[in-house]
Amino acid sequence: MLLKLLIVLLLLCMIGNLLLSLKAMLSQRDPVLMSRYIGRRLLFAVIIMLLLIVALATGLLVPNATP
Repeated sequence: MLLKLLIVLLLLCMIGNLLLSLKAMLSQRDPVLMSRYIGRRLLFAVIIMLLLIVALATGLLVPNATP
């Protein structure tokens, strides 16, 4: 349950960083700020993928059986 909550929170952080990068892109003030937000989104995506791989390998998450 804690793992799923962590993944949902990371997904929400990804969406927040996408919105912040959109705001920075539309305001055209600082292009470095936009790339920082996009980089954070990428970091959160990598963390989520690693968490899912580790959870599947250790048996914390069980995939659905094939029909």
